[in-house]
This record gives sequence, structure tokens and C-alpha cells, in this order.
Amino acid sequence: MPDWLTLLPVILPTFLVLAALVPDVVGRRHGFRWRQWITFMVAAQCLVAVAMLLIHLVTWVPSPIAELRIVEVFQPTTWVLYDGLSGLMLILVSFIGWATCQYSIRYLEGDIHQARYFRFSAVSIGAVSWMIASGNLIGFAFGWVAMNLGLHSLLLLKPDQSGATRAAWTKFAINRIGDLALFAAFGLLSVKFDSLVLVDIFESAQAMQLEAGSPPPILVAACFLLFIAAASQSVQFPFHSWLPETLGSPTPVSALMHAGIVNAGGYLVIRFANVFALSPLSMNTMAVVGLITTLVAVTVLMTQTSIKKSLAHSTIAQMGFMMLQCGLGASVPATVHLVAHSLYKSNAFLRSGSVISDRKAIAGAREWNRSLAWYETGFAFTVSCTLFAATWILFGLSPTEKPGGWILGSILCLALTHWIAEAMRSGSRRLVLQSTATAALICFLYVTGFLATDALISNGLPTSTSLLSSRVVGTVVVLGFVGLTFLQTRLGSTTQPAWAQTMQVHASNGFYIEHGIRRVFRLLATS
Repeated sequence: MPDWLTLLPVILPTFLVLAALVPDVVGRRHGFRWRQWITFMVAAQCLVAVAMLLIHLVTWVPSPIAELRIVEVFQPTTWVLYDGLSGLMLILVSFIGWATCQYSIRYLEGDIHQARYFRFSAVSIGAVSWMIASGNLIGFAFGWVAMNLGLHSLLLLKPDQSGATRAAWTKFAINRIGDLALFAAFGLLSVKFDSLVLVDIFESAQAMQLEAGSPPPILVAACFLLFIAAASQSVQFPFHSWLPETLGSPTPVSALMHAGIVNAGGYLVIRFANVFALSPLSMNTMAVVGLITTLVAVTVLMTQTSIKKSLAHSTIAQMGFMMLQCGLGASVPATVHLVAHSLYKSNAFLRSGSVISDRKAIAGAREWNRSLAWYETGFAFTVSCTLFAATWILFGLSPTEKPGGWILGSILCLALTHWIAEAMRSGSRRLVLQSTATAALICFLYVTGFLATDALISNGLPTSTSLLSSRVVGTVVVLGFVGLTFLQTRLGSTTQPAWAQTMQVHASNGFYIEHGIRRVFRLLATS
């Protein structure tokens, strides 16, 4: 077999990254061919990624094709690590990249910055793909840095937009903190495991999970540094202030950023799950930070009137929830969440211009009545729990046997409870039936998505039962979402108490947290 086939997952990403060497004057001179060529390259990468994953899946089934030498491509090497997780992420990144490039051809038609946009879009997409498929710490770090530099150039695409420019340099300063943390963590890991190859590190970490005793300090430090890098990339509190400021960026840049690049922090945590499993303290910290990020972002989200601002805070909340799942040891649900959020958010941004925001209460909704509201909430909660339990029993599963299963199940039931209760408040029996049927479909899709993803990526995830978070952390998480559900009910009612009105004013200004944090990082960005 040709040696180059083992490098197949990184060949096209390498050509995309090399677009950084092409001067803008060349792209402007051959504008049509340049954008078509970049779009074609990203589409080809998507097709190759789909083909590789299909072959990867076929090799699981005993058949003549499973014995073909093509399966040697999927054996880990020093430079490439291709498995279910990287295969799934490569398809996701390539598809979103192709969709944004295709959208941008018409969106940026005649724009003087079009050549530069396609140049650095190619760099960003290729760098993310390089990071995903990398088989060693050096390649991973290269993809990480190139990805952020490519996004930085995209955010500076139109320098006359002061807001986007300030956000770009704020993000630049935050990314440098994340880069330093990532380099330090990788240095500690290479010293501890005496290897730069990811497979060697993960196998050694899995072996250490079976040993009794507390983890060595060098690993605890590495885990916290990895978490800082992931938090800075995936807009966790307090690194989230720059994201709402980027709303002035071109729509395809926002779509690529929200649906792809900010997810790199989640991928980092999921990929290094075997390392994080050695430090329960870092995982509990991850869960708490994810919870804080989610609660703050959702509270601010409920007070926004702009669609794009709502989408920005929605991304922060979703990234917080994904980090919370990772902290609970639920890497499979976190992967499902990452994929679903990426597809939804790319579609939402690319369609944001044709969407009209409607934040009015449900037509015909009654005024908030305490006793009636408790009855509706109780009934909706019973229905939600019944649907969730029935779905898991149907597939023969138990949430208590999965890391963070009962916590995530409780959160899902709370979300469905609020939805069904709002439908009941409308007074429409048809809407209640539709909401209940949709809730049942969501439970079904959630479980089937979980099972499919678990079958695809579970081989590379830790199996230790110690991944279950402490009861204290789990209880705090559930109570936090219960409080959020109550707050959402009160802020959405037509008769708000005084404390809710006061909170709404502060929440609409982001609780003034972002202003101080933004000022600090702007100083770092200009220093």
C-alpha cells in the first residue's frame, strides 16, 4: 500500500492551510476561479471524510471488504490518528465549511475583501481539520494556533467596523492565554508519558486509571492547563465577553466561528478524556465552570431583543452546557451536543437575515397564576419524566449506568417541562398534543443519537466508573437548572414581581461583568 494513503486525512487540509501563502492579489486577479477552487477543495475534503468513515464502519462487519488492505489507512500513526471521533468531526467541519463557502460566493459577490475571505476561510477549515486528524501533540498544537490565526484574519476582514475589530483583538489576547496553557500542558504530558504520540499517551492514561491512588501533581497541573485552553477557546466564563461583539462580522464568518471553531475547545476535552479522567478535581471544576457559563448566558439571553445577540449568547450557553457534560464524564452526550449545535447554529446564522424575531408571549396565554402554574408545571414534569423513562426502557438502557446520566436526564426533563407547560398556558389542546408528541420525538432522537455516537467513539473513551462526579457537584448542577427554569417562567410572565424586573434590567446589560473583563483583555491586546 502506498505510504501516502496513511496521510489521507491530512492531505487536503494541508493544501487548504497552504492557501495562506497565496497573495491576495492572486485571489483578486482570479476571483471566480479562486473562490470556486477553494469551495471545490472543501467539498472534496467532505467527500473523502464521508468515504473514510463509511469504510471505517464497514470494517466492523465481517465481510470480504473488512479484509482489504485499505483498512491499514485507519491504523494510528505518528502523524495521523483516525478513529470514530476524528472521522465524525472531519465530516462535520468539512460539511459546515463547504456550506459557508457556497453561501459566501453569492453573499460576498463584488466585495473587495472576497479573495481575502476565501483565503483565510481555507486556512481556518484546513487548520481545524489538521487538528482533528493529528496523531501527535505537535500537529495538534499547529492546527490549534493556525485555526485561531485564520479566524483572527477573518474577524479583521473589514477594518472599518470598529466593534468587530475590538472583538478580534480581545479574542487575540484571550487566545494567547489559551495557547500558552496548551503548550505548557502538552509539555507536561510529553514529560510524564515520555511521548508526543497521542495513542501512546491515551493508552498510558487508560492503564493509570486502573491503578489505585491519587494522580501525580504533574498530571493534575496538565489537566487544569488543558481546561484553561479549552475554556478560552469555547467561550467559557470569564473568557466569553468577546463573542457578542463580533456580530458586525460577515454572516458566513459568524456561522463558521459559532458552528465550528468555538467547538474546538469541546473537541480538545473529549479527545483528551482519558487524561482528564485521572483528575476528578479538574473534571468537577470543569462541570462547575460550565454550569456558571450556562446560567449566566441563558439569563442574559432571555432579555435580548436582537436575533444575532440571542444567537451569540445561545452559543455561549450551549458551549457551557457541553463543558458541563464533559465535566460529568459524559463525553458521548457532549459529542452529540457538539454535532447538533454545530448543524443548528450554522443554519441559524446563514438564515438569520430571513428570520423575524418574535418575543411576544404565546398567543392567547393566560396571565401568570401561582396555583395554576404549579399544577401545569407538575403535570408537564410528570409527562416529561414518563416520556424520558419510556424511551430509555424501550432501548433497554439505564441513565444511572452512564456517567452523568441521571443529571443530564433531569436537565432534559426540566427543559421539556417548561416547553409543555408553556403550551398548556396557551389554552390550546392541539398545541399541547403537538408539544407532547414533539417531546417524545426529542427523547427518541436523543437516545438513538446517543447510542449511535456511543458505538462510534466509545472505544477511545475512558471506561472507569470513577468518572461519575461527586454527589455535591451533581446536586448543585440540578439545583442550578431548577432555579433557571423558575427564573425563565417568571421573566416570561406578564405580571413580573419587582425583583424580576430589576434582574431583567441587569441581565440585559450582561450583569456588567463583560465590561470589566473586556477592558482588561483589550489592554492585553494592545500591549
